[in-house]
Amino acid sequence: MQTSFNNIDEIFEFKGLWDIHSKCGLKIHKKDNKYIVLVSELYQDNPGTSVTQASCSLAKQICDAFQIPMNEIIYIEHNPGMNSKLSFYNEEFYMVEFEILENEFVNPKWTQLSKEQINFFLT
Repeated sequence: MQTSFNNIDEIFEFKGLWDIHSKCGLKIHKKDNKYIVLVSELYQDNPGTSVTQASCSLAKQICDAFQIPMNEIIYIEHNPGMNSKLSFYNEEFYMVEFEILENEFVNPKWTQLSKEQINFFLT
């Protein structure tokens, strides 16, 4: 199975759980006064932690690396389609909302987004 990566601009290397070397696809789009940060799961091309398991840490690492104020981020996780007949390999997008506590992201909450909503954020 091959993934489709229409929504990434670069590969971002990050420290996953237990500081394991990990990678994700990354697109950052500035819209109004917010930074739309889209992270994409790389499946077999990621040697470490998935973007979902590292949400809080990954969002913070991206803010630090790109000097994005934590309160100006809209963080979206992307699970690319795997061109499979199995429904759990369909393309999905989730907005993750965090609380900010002591300069860290905590308590993530996921909300699934439609393709129309993603197009709104990225245009």
